[in-house]
Amino acid sequence: MNLAYFKDTDSLYLELVPENPSHAWEAQPGVVINLSDDGRVVGIEIEHASQMTDLRALRVGNFPGDVVTVDGSTH
Repeated sequence: MNLAYFKDTDSLYLELVPENPSHAWEAQPGVVINLSDDGRVVGIEIEHASQMTDLRALRVGNFPGDVVTVDGSTH
């Protein structure tokens, strides 16, 4: 799973699986769900992300194994 922010378009993308989507569904204005050929969710795009969420902090927890912070350190 990958999370990427694109400053030039102010969009946030959560890639669930490394697969090119074949079609998309707009769940609400500015939130696009990318789907595979068989209808599985492969990614979620949030347009105008800085207006929809606080991008100053990312907290990750309750995952198996180490927790990785934004700066790349592990705890």
